[in-house]
Amino acid sequence: MLIVDKERCTGCGVCEANCAFGAIEVVDGIAVVGDACTLCGACVESCEFDALTIEGAEKSVQMDLESWSGIWVYCEFRGGNLATVALELLGVGRTLADARGVKLVAVLIGSETGDSAEKLIGHGADIVYRADDPALHYFTDEAYGAILTELIRKKKPEVVLAGATAIGRSFFPGVANALGAGLTADCTQLAIRAGDGALLQTRPAFGGNIMATIECPGSRPQMSTVRPNVMKQLEFDPSRSGEIIDIDLAPAMLKSKVRVLESVVSDSDDVNIQESDILVGGGRGLDTEKGFTLIRELARSLDGSVSASRAVVDAGWIGYPHQVGQTGKTVAPKLYIACGISGAIQHVAGMQSSETIVAINRDENAPIFNVADFGIVGDLFEVLPKLISKIEEHRKS
Repeated sequence: MLIVDKERCTGCGVCEANCAFGAIEVVDGIAVVGDACTLCGACVESCEFDALTIEGAEKSVQMDLESWSGIWVYCEFRGGNLATVALELLGVGRTLADARGVKLVAVLIGSETGDSAEKLIGHGADIVYRADDPALHYFTDEAYGAILTELIRKKKPEVVLAGATAIGRSFFPGVANALGAGLTADCTQLAIRAGDGALLQTRPAFGGNIMATIECPGSRPQMSTVRPNVMKQLEFDPSRSGEIIDIDLAPAMLKSKVRVLESVVSDSDDVNIQESDILVGGGRGLDTEKGFTLIRELARSLDGSVSASRAVVDAGWIGYPHQVGQTGKTVAPKLYIACGISGAIQHVAGMQSSETIVAINRDENAPIFNVADFGIVGDLFEVLPKLISKIEEHRKS
């Protein structure tokens, strides 16, 4: 809660000017806090009269930071397989561990994990902590969270990473809260600062309008979630060797107030765009929902999948599973064709890792051309039919 000391407040208006959320207003010479306040603390730092404080914001600073060592990655295991994001995180984790001169540890939790631990070693892990038990067949926040929390308390890693998936977003904040640790969500870049070992965690902020780098210099572990398809995984190396340690699980750690009766996989015919090598994306430039007929035709001719910007999803032209961007899915196909997409930073954040980007837009000043490898300035309703025709001719020859 943001508290205003009325005796110290001078009504200077600096806090009002510095609030990015418009949550503070000076009324009758006193700052008044509205419901839009997010407790970001910007106003507290800008007040030279110390008239603003955040109740409960005082945190104890850990003084034994040197006793925390190692880079850990929670490696999500679901449906009998490792999540791709787990291998991607081992790639960046290997870089961080080498920079710190420490071990890279993978944490594997699930049931009937098979040779997954060996696979994690081949993709960069030095040590794998494995919790394999029938009671862990279905994910629950309590059981998975209790296991990871206990491991962190005992082994004291300096950095712990997880994928920003439905599972990671569900239980990772609870682990951070139990440990009193900071957690930065949806990171797009990670780096270690030489000297103090601070994890530099970069993520979009303020609706994607800026990129903020966040650090937690006074506490450990430093925890981050990373969106899928942002980091590059290392090639599997069968010659790598490592240590696999099976965790002794106390019965209390496996208990949960939630009992999963069944896990049902959606039978929707929507393609997982995160697994497609070729994506054809449609934006507001399609004018109407009917414009997606051309997008689908181009995607079929390329054996690709259809994606979209948030604007057309919000308009109801296509379903959310196709949405690319900060509030949608992060993709990294070999080819991304953006048709009638202006290139707002929120959308670019979700597709900028594509190997080749082709932009088609009638506006030559559209921001999408700043990230495109190839650009076509023109009416997509004239360009796409010709492009489809040429592709079909090539396929028949």
